[in-house]
Amino acid sequence: MERNNQSPVFVAVIDDEVDLAYLFKEALNQIDGVEVFAFTDPLLALEHIKANHQNYRVVISDYRMPTMTGMELLSKIKDVSPAATRIMMSAFEVQDELFQECNCVDKFLQKPVLMTDLINEVRMLVSKIQILGTNRIS
Repeated sequence: MERNNQSPVFVAVIDDEVDLAYLFKEALNQIDGVEVFAFTDPLLALEHIKANHQNYRVVISDYRMPTMTGMELLSKIKDVSPAATRIMMSAFEVQDELFQECNCVDKFLQKPVLMTDLINEVRMLVSKIQILGTNRIS
């Protein structure tokens, strides 16, 4: 994928389980043209996203985490980086009404998620964003 004179495309994975966060990061690093960041602390993730909001295109968060839920995190990220696609992942049943109330989740993935499904989903989102970006007149 050619990326001349474009800002880097950032993807964040936030999961309080260290092994999962880095597993997802390694899987998503297979996608050309993206830089993947893994966080186990939602507050650190939020700070990084605030500082780099213009580069973030996809944020993937677990639902249950200490200090703040994935829903709270994605709600704050929507305010900071509205252009980023927000994906919620959970091993638990999450009621659709919660997503509608906050209007901060663009996609939900049920754990365990197949790595190929996760990679394909993020690749599709990044490609769509890059295609839209090339159609803009500067």
